[in-house]
Parts: sequence; structure tokens; C-alpha cells
Amino acid sequence: MAVLFTNLSGTRENLDKTIRYHLQTNWTAGNTSSITPKFESDTESPDSMARQDDAHLNSIRVNLFSRERVKDANMDFNGDDKHTWSFKLLIEIQGETLTIMTQLEDEVNRILWTLAPNSGTRLVKSDSANSEAAFFEDSEVTFNRIDPNGEDDYTPISQGELVIFYYKVKT
Repeated sequence: MAVLFTNLSGTRENLDKTIRYHLQTNWTAGNTSSITPKFESDTESPDSMARQDDAHLNSIRVNLFSRERVKDANMDFNGDDKHTWSFKLLIEIQGETLTIMTQLEDEVNRILWTLAPNSGTRLVKSDSANSEAAFFEDSEVTFNRIDPNGEDDYTPISQGELVIFYYKVKT
């Protein structure tokens, strides 16, 4: 017996890499005071905890937070042949000022809202093939301000969670 991912074409790509790819590819610097931030994802970084002390200003990091099976009876409507899973990503934004940070947040949400998969469209991977993503929990992310790391750290940082649902099917 095989387990397949619905909607997936080709091999899987971690969704943090997929989202980072779309943010970078669809970024419009004109919406963010002509700033194009540095984009990073867990999948592509050897050790995200080993960042330098002078972390990049104007950066967007997409971190793989968790993957878990959703055990809601309304979502697993086909019994044990189809399971719903959620893939949680943490999107962290660091701006050189509070104004820049909020502009970066708005641009991230513009891109996510435009790309959100639904019954008629698919979220494509960085190789342009369909990913397994079925839908986002919300088409926009709510960002929360993060307290500074130390007395010398005045750089505004915010984080938000993007939840992506996908299905595994037993064949």
C-alpha cells in the first residue's frame, strides 16, 4: 500500500522553501520604500540558530515550525483513507525601522493573499510543479511584535504563523 499527497506533482519540497521562493520572486520593492529584504528559509540554511550577532536588517525568515495531523472529524471525512495534515511556518520579519517592518509585513500578506491555494488554484513549488498544499488556514498572517533581545537591540522584529493544510491518501 502506498501513501500519496494530493495535488503533488513530482517530488516534495519543504513548504518553507516554497513560501520563501514565492516571497522573493513576487516581491515588489515599490511597496516597501524601494527595499528588497534578504530572504531565508530553514531548509536552505545549515543552522538557523547560528546567525551572526549583526543579523541582517530588512530580512524575512521562513521557519519550519511544526507538522501535525489534524484530527477534526469534519476534515477527515473519508474515514481512514484520507488524512488531513497541517504544516506550520513561522515568518519572522526584521526591519531597520518600525515603518519599514510594517511595510514588509504588508507586502508579505499581499503576496500570500495572491498565492493562497484553493479548489481552483494550486501553490506551485520553486520548480513550477504543484505542491501538496490544499489551502491556507488564513490568506493573511497576523504579525506580532517581538521584544528586543538585549539592551543594545532596537531593531523592530515581528513574527506571524502561516498554517498550510494538505492531504495524505492511502492507495
